[in-house]
Amino acid sequence: MESQNVVYRKLQEHMDHMPVGFPVSRSGLDIEILRELFTEKEAEIAIELSMLPESLDRIYPRLKKLGYTKDEAGSILDTMSGKGLIAAGRLLSSNTNNKLYSSAPFAVGIFELQQSILKQNVSKKILDYSLETFKDEFFKKDTPVQMRTIPIGKSVKRENYTATYEDMRQIISNTKGPIVLLNCVCREAHDLTGQPCRTSELRETCIALKNIALSCIDMGKGRIVSKDEVMELLDKFDDAGFVLQPENNENPHFICSCCGDCCGVLTMAKKFPVPAEYYSSNYYAVVDKDLCTGCSTCAGRCRMDAITIEDNIAVVDTGRCIGCGLCTSKCPSEAVTLYNKEKIKIPAKSHGELYKNILRNKIGTFGFIKVAAKYMLGMKV
Repeated sequence: MESQNVVYRKLQEHMDHMPVGFPVSRSGLDIEILRELFTEKEAEIAIELSMLPESLDRIYPRLKKLGYTKDEAGSILDTMSGKGLIAAGRLLSSNTNNKLYSSAPFAVGIFELQQSILKQNVSKKILDYSLETFKDEFFKKDTPVQMRTIPIGKSVKRENYTATYEDMRQIISNTKGPIVLLNCVCREAHDLTGQPCRTSELRETCIALKNIALSCIDMGKGRIVSKDEVMELLDKFDDAGFVLQPENNENPHFICSCCGDCCGVLTMAKKFPVPAEYYSSNYYAVVDKDLCTGCSTCAGRCRMDAITIEDNIAVVDTGRCIGCGLCTSKCPSEAVTLYNKEKIKIPAKSHGELYKNILRNKIGTFGFIKVAAKYMLGMKV
């Protein structure tokens, strides 16, 4: 048992060095989660993987020390990929002639890869760990967050030019390759723990694009949908009261449609007294007092508890508002409008640039250069 504890602790420390880490939990939930997901053998192998993609040829010298043949190592890595424990294949590269493998972060990563295979025991532990510990790793001031909010587009005051990356429909129109619609893993976790979503019975609410869509197809997850169907779903999600949260770059690989009951990102954010300080959003809601009737439709749709009704007028707490636009799209008197923030946050150009920025903020420029040099020399990073 002691040797197992050592292996899982080493894996936790290894995962914690990634751009978005996996910090120690005071309650021990970090190790309990790893035990639920990884066998001891899989944990030993995962420790030998890098945060950056590598071929089996490059990885194998490290795995050979564990006593595996090259064929055995490749087979185990493929099995671990199928279990959502590591990143591999078209998740990392569309080049199928040179399969790559890497460590996967806890989230966005391993947790999301448990979609459709998540177990009840680990679900409760993951939900508890997220609110107890992981929220402070996911949300850090002055560090890019992995996801952002984009309003549907209704009732947005176009004070400035609205860039393509702020237009969800334009993002869908411009995306190349298949689009895959998946069940939400957060709602799956809540269903498994007897806490079903109170917002909606919809479960197919996560949209995979680009390499993530290709990987989902390879793994037999979700279903391929057309752009026209996605456009219709955006309206359906707005009707249901879902916050749209794409990956935080100009060309996102995924779009989550989130409720305030189940979404890990929203429930973690709500734990902070001023969530707007941590969130990546370029909008805030403003209520026209002359038009507001105090009907409380906006307050009921707000997923951040940012709106209250005072003297029959809706009042927005801008410290809690994340600019999602749910309050504006169904206001019967059109009293709520989204305005651009004074300081606009421009997302990273790509998936790779986003995580480079997160890592650079975490370990500094010198540490970032050191990681890049080790990787170029073929070393584990």
